[in-house]
Amino acid sequence: MKFLVFGAGAVGSAIGSRLALAGSDVHLVGRKEHIDKIAKEGLIVKGIWGENVIKNFKLSYSPPEGEFFDVVLITVKTFSTESAGKMLKQAGIKARAFISVQNGLGNYEILSLYISPVISSRVIFGVVFEKYGEIEVTVWGGPILFGFWNPLDKSEELKRFLSEVADVFCNAGLDSKYVDDIRTPIWEKVIYNSALNPLSVILGSTYGEIVDNEFSLEIAKEVIFEGVEIARLEGAKLEDGETFFKKFLYELIPPTREHTSSMIQDIKRRGRTEIDSLCGAIVKYGLKHNKFPKFNYTLWKLIKAIEINKLKKRNTEF
Repeated sequence: MKFLVFGAGAVGSAIGSRLALAGSDVHLVGRKEHIDKIAKEGLIVKGIWGENVIKNFKLSYSPPEGEFFDVVLITVKTFSTESAGKMLKQAGIKARAFISVQNGLGNYEILSLYISPVISSRVIFGVVFEKYGEIEVTVWGGPILFGFWNPLDKSEELKRFLSEVADVFCNAGLDSKYVDDIRTPIWEKVIYNSALNPLSVILGSTYGEIVDNEFSLEIAKEVIFEGVEIARLEGAKLEDGETFFKKFLYELIPPTREHTSSMIQDIKRRGRTEIDSLCGAIVKYGLKHNKFPKFNYTLWKLIKAIEINKLKKRNTEF
């Protein structure tokens, strides 16, 4: 298959590396410094997948105009989702499927304004962007899931194609599958990230350190209870908050205890995070149902304050 990875940062580079190693035609679009380093020395991938240097990519700083791909993987940060949609449309990119491989909520709605068909996915593994041209895969938390956020987009032909894409991913060592219900796992990940990532920034902690601390764990629990209530109102097939909290503690946390959140990396590298599509989105959907998720609201505003302080600091540095 022919893939375009639009936004080849940590996750995009990791997925692209596995697909390229397995023989797929992979075109990476990313930041100039990262793309130039790969062009010169190859992409260095370290961590739990072993160490490899991959060179068989096509590379560019922007999407190649008018080209057709079997799959376009959109792996930009959520604050760049609209820019990605606009750029792909302006470049005249065509694909059998545009797959959002992103965190948070709202990506489908934004991308669908510009490109089609848009497919949602749930990806739950950890990658650290070490430096330009080099990444480290740290955690694998479960299979990649593909599905239709909007049931009206579903067709048997596209469903079969997504199953084929999942097979290609599996053959590349990326356990993947098509699911009929993508909303529930995406909401699960949003709640999980909302409970952990903001606290990881505020406390400078790993996921394991957050749950080992009785005070931060109590905050995370409240975030989860609020998130589950609102997710259920939005149609996610989750049980009650207590059930999800037990799953959080005993199933989701153990394989990711040592993980350093991408939100910490984002604050350090950009001074900007995906908090609007996590806690901020839970607040947005909560207000839609006349619910005020105060713990999510507080973490949302705290991270926004940290972003502003980081930006001010950068602007005053000489």
